[in-house]
Amino acid sequence: DMELFDQRAAQVLAKKREELDVLSNQELIDLCFEKGLKQGNAKKDRMERLLVEVQKTGEVEAAVASIARKVYRKELLALSKAALLKLCTKHGVDPVVKSVLVERIMTKENGGFDGSGEVADELEASEESKEPEDEVLPEEEQAEEPVMKKPRGR
Repeated sequence: DMELFDQRAAQVLAKKREELDVLSNQELIDLCFEKGLKQGNAKKDRMERLLVEVQKTGEVEAAVASIARKVYRKELLALSKAALLKLCTKHGVDPVVKSVLVERIMTKENGGFDGSGEVADELEASEESKEPEDEVLPEEEQAEEPVMKKPRGR
């Protein structure tokens, strides 16, 4: 939706404007010089040149895309497992990806910490959705624990 994109782009530019506004004149001159822009006479001129440059280089679009991705991720995390499985089927996505399973196991075994902030996001979303816990699989569907062989004597 173009209107939503424009709103988010305006938010990104407003935030960037605030960031530039707290900088000193010398810092703005240095930024303009680094980017090959005319320094101008007034702080306002420098800020406007830098904001135009941010738009030309695609930084605004990248920031808006990042915002949209975060919002969509939060929406997906709030969905029920059944709804997510339905989406996986619709998009032809394998819901059981080995690398994801490995990361989940490692995270669980390390007390919920894997070095990323994603676990906290998932916990927040799962608390909001208040979905019941996973069901226990019947024994025949559960993976058996590997049996350790005793070393042979030589």
